[in-house]
Amino acid sequence: MGQMIKANKILVRSPNWVGDVVMATPAFRCIRENFPDAHITLLIKENLRGVIDGSPWFDEVLELVSKVKKSKNEDLSSRKVFGKGTNEYLRLIYKLRMERFDLGFLFPNSFSSALMVWLGGVKRRVGYNRDSRSFLLTDSIKRLSENGKFLPTYMGDYYLKLCAQLGCKITSGKPEMFISEACENKANELFKKYNIDKKPFFLMSPGASYGSSKLWTAEGFARTADSLKEVVDCNIVLTCGPGEIGLADEIEKLSKSRLINLSRASISLDVFKVIVKRCMLLIALDSGPRHFAVALNRPVVVLMGPNGPKYTESEYETGKVIREDIECSPCQLKTCPTDRRCMTMITPEKVVQTCMDLIRAEA
Repeated sequence: MGQMIKANKILVRSPNWVGDVVMATPAFRCIRENFPDAHITLLIKENLRGVIDGSPWFDEVLELVSKVKKSKNEDLSSRKVFGKGTNEYLRLIYKLRMERFDLGFLFPNSFSSALMVWLGGVKRRVGYNRDSRSFLLTDSIKRLSENGKFLPTYMGDYYLKLCAQLGCKITSGKPEMFISEACENKANELFKKYNIDKKPFFLMSPGASYGSSKLWTAEGFARTADSLKEVVDCNIVLTCGPGEIGLADEIEKLSKSRLINLSRASISLDVFKVIVKRCMLLIALDSGPRHFAVALNRPVVVLMGPNGPKYTESEYETGKVIREDIECSPCQLKTCPTDRRCMTMITPEKVVQTCMDLIRAEA
């Protein structure tokens, strides 16, 4: 652990996945607590902005987009949006250099993220020694390993080590999310339109952007929904991410009972926070929504197959992870080379029983 340093201007380069951003919130909070008077800027992908909206930790947010769209009369510089094109990239580097950051926290492990803050003239750069980038960092951290192999580490703790490296005092590792009044109002309109809260509701999030190996079956979700409605007077709400409408539609089609399918409602991540906060229980894969439940103190049943549980399990979760003991799992592969049995062996009966056990424990 290093000596606590002084910094007036701090750049925080956010992780690039929804769940990782949620697991990084204890580190975001820790940075603000240890540098209460600093001007802290967050650099985050535009599509992840809703995760941190409403949080009190940042003075400025810069957005990264995959492709910058510009209308005739729009001045993108006023929006602080930067794309992947050469001009936008150079404009971002120029912006960072003009800001003269004393300190930068690098949450992604990539070479490109380290190069960006180095080119941006950030004086002190803290990150993990990964992807051959240690020469771009002033404070590089070695990942925990044993016998030459990396040890799986809960990502929340992994990110907090960036703070510990500088001698920051860590008060809590609990993930945290904030919901603004405007966001509550938007959610209220959605709930009214779809009659969501006429009854208590279970929330199902069947998608996973990581890869097909993580997915359960549409039939499994449909049968789970039907069984839950038989034993509880409830609504079942289906949500999914971009490109997953077909999956939600298939679940709705296979279900014998009426589901509330929100796949076409274009739900932003900030409104999704409210849906998770109000649900009785979330059923999800090892994906971003799971971490929303942890941060918002809702019970969650997680269906997990190819991924190592140690990266995402924490003491802050109220819930249960369902995993089948398969010799090839966890493999961490995005696409299964065989038959995805680690997921398909999970039965709807087991999911329903686990949900009911959690609901009774909550009561």
